[in-house]
Amino acid sequence: MRKIVAQLTAFVAVVVLISGCAETAREYVIVDQRELLGDVSTEMTQPIDNTNGTQDVSQDIAANRQFRHSIQLNLNDSAGLNRQEVEDRILEIYDLPSNSGEQMCLIPADVPAGSSYNYNLEWTQVLREGNIEEGSAPGSGDILGTYSIVIDLQCQVTGVNVLAQRSS
Repeated sequence: MRKIVAQLTAFVAVVVLISGCAETAREYVIVDQRELLGDVSTEMTQPIDNTNGTQDVSQDIAANRQFRHSIQLNLNDSAGLNRQEVEDRILEIYDLPSNSGEQMCLIPADVPAGSSYNYNLEWTQVLREGNIEEGSAPGSGDILGTYSIVIDLQCQVTGVNVLAQRSS
């Protein structure tokens, strides 16, 4: 019986010690500040071959790009926040279900008969930046850190390449 009481006492002591050392949850709010354009990357579409055609081809072609909602998080040393929890809250604020996204770009392709074209595309990251602020409302406490997150991609056609052209 003494052994059980001793074990129970030791267990209670450990629970009290752990609960006393546990980090208290710090209240904070994510404050969106601005939208910026980020890194740019380029690519070419697959060729649209109309070299044997007798009529012009006019169609929309789709280009897809997968990307990560990468978060650049800079927490102050004294913030005492759980990094993963803050990143999850940022994804939630922007209504992003996961760390990845996909963007589709529709390209209006017009290829004359006897020609083969491809198109140059430019993908530009769309970023949101903001602060992590102490408290339950913006402006009510100290800034605990800053963040930047890629939320989307923009696509635009920057050029067309004539790959082949049938001579008349």
